Formats: sequence, C-alpha cells, structure tokens
Amino acid sequence: MSTICSREAVPVTIGQLTLYCESFRAAASTVLYEQPTVVGGTVIANRCVKATRLTLAGRVYCGAGDIPVLTELNNMNGASGLTVIYRGVRFADCTVQSCTAEDKGDDMLYVTLTLAAAAQAENVEEET
Repeated sequence: MSTICSREAVPVTIGQLTLYCESFRAAASTVLYEQPTVVGGTVIANRCVKATRLTLAGRVYCGAGDIPVLTELNNMNGASGLTVIYRGVRFADCTVQSCTAEDKGDDMLYVTLTLAAAAQAENVEEET
C-alpha cells in the first residue's frame, strides 16, 4: 500500500511581499582557519560562523494586468534587516542576496529569493 502526501504552498512574508513558498532550503557553514604544527599535524586556530543562506522558491499572485510586485522585488535587492518566518522558525536580520522572477504567462509570478541570515534561528510559538 502506498501513501501519497502533499501540502499546500506555505505563505511566507518577507518585507511587504507574501511569497507562497513551494521550496525552502537553509545552508549553514563555518570557515575554519587551520595552522600546521611543528610535528606536521594541524590545529584549528580560529573559526568563523558564516551567515545562513536561505533559498525560498514559490509564487506570487499578480493577476493578468500590471505586475507592481516586480518593482517591489527589484527594490528589495540588497535590502537588510528583514525577518523570515518559515513553518515556525524565525530567521532575523536577513539581507537579500539575490532574486529571480519569472512570468510564465499565467496569473502567477514565479520567484526565487536567496537571503543571508546573520542572526541565529529561533523557534516561534504559533498564535492561537
């Protein structure tokens, strides 16, 4: 017996934009500074936690007429201090690193946003 699971796109607010997110990715990394020892080994001398990269792909409803959200997306490029809450996890102090928008001829604008989150993620309690 097989089970098919699906879920609706998750609405995510980024600044004034509500993106119906269909795909989410978070990538975190740390830069390590290594130094050789006298006996030929390696010692980690320092470490630097890099900002977490968030990639959100989804759609924005724009209808058949003008697309004012495209101007908003363009003006968000490089914007900082944004907060993203995705499925109960808050990423604060985000900066938009890149953005792509594609009009495929329907009433949606397909958007991919990449943000750098400087602060650590936090769980948020859902409002009842």
